[in-house]
Amino acid sequence: MATLRTLPKVRDSISFLYFEHCRIKQSAKGIAIFQEKDKYVVPCASISTLLLGPGSSITHAAIKTLTENACTVQWVGENALRFYANGIGSSSNTERLFHQAQLWTNPQQRLAIVRRMYQFRFQEELPDHLSLQQIRGLEGVRVRTAYSRMSKATGVKWKGRNYKQDDWDEASPINKALSTANTCLYAVCQAAIMSVGYSPALGFIHTGKPLSLVYDIADLYK
Repeated sequence: MATLRTLPKVRDSISFLYFEHCRIKQSAKGIAIFQEKDKYVVPCASISTLLLGPGSSITHAAIKTLTENACTVQWVGENALRFYANGIGSSSNTERLFHQAQLWTNPQQRLAIVRRMYQFRFQEELPDHLSLQQIRGLEGVRVRTAYSRMSKATGVKWKGRNYKQDDWDEASPINKALSTANTCLYAVCQAAIMSVGYSPALGFIHTGKPLSLVYDIADLYK
């Protein structure tokens, strides 16, 4: 890979593929996925994220080809409900990482980014006098209103966002669907962040977690 500019744009790629109980090998410029009697050949440059579930194995050559084509590989639990590990990003340029670190360590610039991230989600401008706590309150109201509106529009019963990580079966079907969708969204966001050279750990709203920036970006589109 001579430069990231030669790769397809992230928005033109398949967001993610999930496979479990399979063998994955290199196949020309792509990968071949063997699952029982089936074989799937996928060009690496057309995938943003490859999620590998239980019972999957992958060759060194396949990992190398995926990395060269800016495809993030992540090892996850069954149905992508747990995140265990991921491969390194493909970006060889640290310029964006330095820029991110400079913004993160400057209190004024960091606060400006936080406000812009929140502003992205609202239809109207946010008054300058609002504190972050007040903005978070408005965001909470916006999200609850969106859930209620979609419940009425679709007829799906909604009693609030409720789930337990240690008791998956206790959650309602709609909460299970939302949790699964969130996991997939996190994978796509992490692939995009790492492919262009940013650190997923240096978040602006979320902090102190290995995927803080992933949560920041994902929240813009939830």
